[in-house]
Amino acid sequence: MNSKSLVICDRDRDYCTALAEYIRLSDCGYEVMTYTDPAVFCMDRSGKEISLLLIQEDFYSETFGTGAPGYAVTAERQFILSENREVTDPGYVYKYQSAACIVSVIGDDIRAAHRIVKDIERNRGMQLIGVYSPLSHTLKTVFSLTFGQILGEYGPVLYINMEGYNGLTHLFDLRSEYSLSDLVYEYSLRPGELSSILARFTVRVNELNILLPAKSPFEIQEIEPSMWLSLIGTLAETGKYGTVILDISDAVRGAFDILNVCTDIYMPVRKDAVAMAKLKDFDHVLSKYPDAENIKGRLNKLRFPYFEEMDANIGGLKNSSLGRYIRQEIISGKAETGLETEKLI
Repeated sequence: MNSKSLVICDRDRDYCTALAEYIRLSDCGYEVMTYTDPAVFCMDRSGKEISLLLIQEDFYSETFGTGAPGYAVTAERQFILSENREVTDPGYVYKYQSAACIVSVIGDDIRAAHRIVKDIERNRGMQLIGVYSPLSHTLKTVFSLTFGQILGEYGPVLYINMEGYNGLTHLFDLRSEYSLSDLVYEYSLRPGELSSILARFTVRVNELNILLPAKSPFEIQEIEPSMWLSLIGTLAETGKYGTVILDISDAVRGAFDILNVCTDIYMPVRKDAVAMAKLKDFDHVLSKYPDAENIKGRLNKLRFPYFEEMDANIGGLKNSSLGRYIRQEIISGKAETGLETEKLI
């Protein structure tokens, strides 16, 4: 038996069963139990430890409210399942949002990655590209933007920058009081309305749709890994974009979990001694990740030559020398001296 227990209490038996099944499938590490009768719950769980309790609002009142029997039922953490869509109080969760969003609120230790994989498999028209490097000064963001502009010629592309200091506000003169954290907050309240939310948080620069970026690294650091996964999964369900490019940095919590659901991963690197030593550190850390082989199988290291005049026209990067290399090496797959692609071993 698992050492951690997750208990769901709701009079709606179908709701309990569906939510419990979703959490069990996520390989969360909890023993999941459900109760639809307060009296049975109290008698059964009295004196026993509950690691995480999800309990319907009325169920909670009858069990713990004024005049309720004094059963010795306690939980290390608990969330009240509310029917109020606008609930924002800590400790309350809107019960009729998607199971993935509930999981994203109640804890990182309950992973929703399996849902994202299934969503992307079901929506095969969407390509999820992760761009990540443990090194600095590798043209990672320039590559991401250039690649996105080129792919935008073939269909709708969304670029999501996941860096603390991204510079996009100044590069593209993005005049908005909103940022990535505002989108995440609205999505957590209304996950079923992601398409309309995206319309207000996305700007178009030539062929590329750009999500409004974070305004500080603290915004990125505060976003739970499970929330990233939930957002990506719902994005796949919408079918709104043929390609989504994630520009991932080490400021992101759960970066490996995010890379693990990408269909393609590109890692710009350098070949100097310090960079190679850092890459060895990365390989060692990655080897400890449970799904390391899945990431390695989709990870391509890229080494670029020096490009002049990269800053000339940030909105027209697809026509730059880097853009030509991307068309030759990645889009067309033609070998060309100067751009090295290799599988991570």
